Amino acid sequence: MRRANKTPFAGTRYGNSGFSLIELLVGLAIGMVIAIVASTIYLYSKTAYNAATETSEMEENGRFALNLVAKYIQSAGFVMVDPKGTLPEGPIDNKIFGCDLGFVNPTTTASLADLACRTATPAGELPSASIRLIAETDAYDLSSAKYQGFDCVGMGSIPTTLATGTVVNETRSYFVVTHTNVQTPNGTVRMGQLTCVSDRTLPAGTAAFQMQPLIPGVEQLRFTYLLPSLIDLNSAQRARTAAQVTSAVNASDQWPAVLAVEVCVLTKSVQPGGNDTGTTYTDCYGTALAATAGESYRTFTTTVRLRNRTSS
Repeated sequence: MRRANKTPFAGTRYGNSGFSLIELLVGLAIGMVIAIVASTIYLYSKTAYNAATETSEMEENGRFALNLVAKYIQSAGFVMVDPKGTLPEGPIDNKIFGCDLGFVNPTTTASLADLACRTATPAGELPSASIRLIAETDAYDLSSAKYQGFDCVGMGSIPTTLATGTVVNETRSYFVVTHTNVQTPNGTVRMGQLTCVSDRTLPAGTAAFQMQPLIPGVEQLRFTYLLPSLIDLNSAQRARTAAQVTSAVNASDQWPAVLAVEVCVLTKSVQPGGNDTGTTYTDCYGTALAATAGESYRTFTTTVRLRNRTSS
């Protein structure tokens, strides 16, 4: 008898199927090209996404900072009218005060001396202004439905005795730019931030200040002030710096008479957000900025009219 063949398909085309070395190499080459193209598309998409996200956050921070400061400027000088009072009552005269180069020491404030105007900009920082805003409200009371104002760190008003002996409740908010180091995927970055200092010092009491960073990415503030005597002048002369208002001889050019404030906020991307190496930027003072690769800046401006001011 003939033995059965244990390899019935030996010698047929099924038994010789497979890839040649050339076919294998061609397949690997095509696969590598596809992988490289897919990786490149992913990296470009990721970069574009990061750039759009960083730009969106930068612009959102700028608009938020501008709106927040504008809100407190509009409320500056507000007073609670006493229905039993017999004398005319109007906005408080110390409602607003500014410094062209910021405060002396806003980060660890221990006294009003730390919130005095500094005379120079620290090395490595952009020139940046600061502003103090005061308003009166009802006494803070959780159980009542009175109008209750809050300062920029969310604290309620505190009682203050005026020279006339009248007790009022004030909120005092100081806005300034401070800087801090933050860790990012690209290393340590020096970041500016809009910061508020709350003054809750009672008359003849212990100094009580609270500092709170509010919005990241804010590198610069600029405030200029519009006065009644400047209304009819051309646009190049309509605004005054804080130093000019402080040193004014005429009462119509001093702080109680301020009609409106021109506000500028400069924001910067915290992380590299795109290929902006060819873009030219200027700050709130019109000075050119030297941006590094992937770094972006935006300025946001508005003019805020004070709703509360002394009649003239």
